[in-house]
Amino acid sequence: MPYPKSKYQFAKKELLKMFVAIFVLALVSVTYYFYIRREALHTAERRAELTLQNTERTIHIRMGKIETTVNAMGPMAEYALDDPDAMYDIARHTVEASSRIMGAGIAFVADYYPEKGHWFETYVGHHKGCDTLFTEQIGCAEHDYLNMDWFQKALASEKGSWTGPYYDNAGGMDYLISYCLHIRDTNGKAVGLIIADITLDTLSSIVRSVKLYPHSYCTLMAGDGTMLVGPPANQKQKGKVHSFSEKIDGKNMTLTLVVPDSDMYRRLRRSSLFFALVALTGVFTVFFISYRSIQNLWQLNEVRIKEQHIEDELTIARNIQQSLLPSEKLSTATNKLNIKGLQVPAKFVGGDLYDYYVRDNKLLFCIGDVSGKGVPAALLMAIAHSLFRTLSAHDDRPEVIMQALNASISNNNPDIMFITMFLGIMDLSTNIIRYCNAGHNPPIIIKDGGAEYLGTEPSLLLGVDVNAEYTANELTLSPGDTIFLYTDGLTEAENPQKELFGEQRALKTASQFGTLTAEEQIEQMRQAVHVFVDQAEQSDDLTLLAIRYNPVADSTLTLTNNIDELTRLEPFLENFFDQNDLDLALLSKVDLALEEALANVIMYAYPEGEKGEVTLTANVADNAICMEIRDKGTPFNPLEQKEADLNVSLEERKIGGLGIHLIKEIMDEIEYAYENGHNILSMKIIQEGCRPDTC
Repeated sequence: MPYPKSKYQFAKKELLKMFVAIFVLALVSVTYYFYIRREALHTAERRAELTLQNTERTIHIRMGKIETTVNAMGPMAEYALDDPDAMYDIARHTVEASSRIMGAGIAFVADYYPEKGHWFETYVGHHKGCDTLFTEQIGCAEHDYLNMDWFQKALASEKGSWTGPYYDNAGGMDYLISYCLHIRDTNGKAVGLIIADITLDTLSSIVRSVKLYPHSYCTLMAGDGTMLVGPPANQKQKGKVHSFSEKIDGKNMTLTLVVPDSDMYRRLRRSSLFFALVALTGVFTVFFISYRSIQNLWQLNEVRIKEQHIEDELTIARNIQQSLLPSEKLSTATNKLNIKGLQVPAKFVGGDLYDYYVRDNKLLFCIGDVSGKGVPAALLMAIAHSLFRTLSAHDDRPEVIMQALNASISNNNPDIMFITMFLGIMDLSTNIIRYCNAGHNPPIIIKDGGAEYLGTEPSLLLGVDVNAEYTANELTLSPGDTIFLYTDGLTEAENPQKELFGEQRALKTASQFGTLTAEEQIEQMRQAVHVFVDQAEQSDDLTLLAIRYNPVADSTLTLTNNIDELTRLEPFLENFFDQNDLDLALLSKVDLALEEALANVIMYAYPEGEKGEVTLTANVADNAICMEIRDKGTPFNPLEQKEADLNVSLEERKIGGLGIHLIKEIMDEIEYAYENGHNILSMKIIQEGCRPDTC
């Protein structure tokens, strides 16, 4: 049956649209694929970076403990220079101070002790396969350490240093790396080295544990290019790989993570193939249905246009709503804050706005309400959101940002729409919030178990007067405090009897929050409004934003008097340092000191066979790291015990002297008290630039 000319023209037009749509779909699909591929690479790079940083930190901590032990033993060796035989005991103490030290030696320059010969290098190490120690003088013509590269380089350096890998044929009888520290005489001249050896297996176990992808692996290379930990023996190199590297600070070593291309993009390729098949099936299905239905298209054209208008409006509304929500997570700098927002539009299109993000250790946040309804209000809201992000990226003064916002909106506001807004900037180092209120509802401040409205005079609405001036005020949040922001959709919510939820009801609800989290506060307020309005239709958009300053709590670790419990100390300290953003350079020192103190309590505080506990409490005050150890064992003041006497043989020396020496070397302050049946040992170490007045 022949069709009218107009029908053929309409059909050709619709077919052209369909082919253009298919082409655009294909183009978008390809673009999307490469975009996702780029994002997958970026994600892999970030994961690799974090993995390498964590591995680097673990290696740094492990090696840092060795350095701390040797650095504490160095002064003991210098003090005993007049007694060469004391060097055997110092080397033995060095090995006993850390389970990770395989052996320790003290080597002197040529003929330093003439009575001992041209070479004098004491060495104490573990027998292979058992825990017993052997002691030897290994310096000799066959082991001429004086001409060895590691001895000469370490002696010539200005500070303690790590050697490259080498095979020790005299002491350790294994592949080792060593930490060397100068021994200086009273004139400051380097006369020898104190050396701590660790096997490559100590680092290999850490490096081998890194498994980011099924076939990825990690290597460790020395600064001179020597491979310390290479690829696994069963690793077969096939195809393209991606390498990510991280230098270990101060250790002249480099970690490298190798990820096969096939692992990185495996899921992307599978999903892309599935997506391509589904898209191709969809294209052919659409083509077939469109072809069969072409004769009826002109009858449905008007309906299609109307539906398209509705669909476009809904799409715009959805996009606007999504763009208004915070688009990024808070950084680790804001772990002291707990933030939650909620937006419930009355219709599909909402007129409310809230946003927050962190920049330069400051939290920038706002909440606003646009006059009017529908798409125009949503568009103005999107503009306000974009302006907030743009202007606040370059200025920390809320009154200046608000004035610029008002000027921009007023100059481009032909329909005289206005916005109420509350804008604040919180300095995360001082907890002071500077804020500016442009005609918005006053926030509720929740503190000390109560709630009250923030008593400030609001400035003029945004968009009314281009020359309006805005002023800023300040408030300070204390731990446990919350600033609770909202739009008038809260106070003007109506029940079936046309009664308003009201400011007093909102304040009463907030006063019952107590110690609830921001999420719980938002949910409790939402439930209160829901119960109040009952079955009534929502009359306005409801937007809530709670910013709670989390109270800081002490960290506590309780151990039984079992020496195996000490394995819990290192993860506890790592978590404590992370949560309080402490100087990681102090971690290995604190770990070593606490390990000595706790080991002494576990082994000697309680009678043999009696079960007991020891509690470690850690906190930070005035940036000083404070540790308290409590136990109910036999009263014992370790500070009254004499330190290790190097002139007495190992068998005659009292237990505990060496540990107290190490703790005093590391900690800045140590106090002991016996109160209410408890031994209490308090220790403090001061971070650089801190006040050591209180803890």
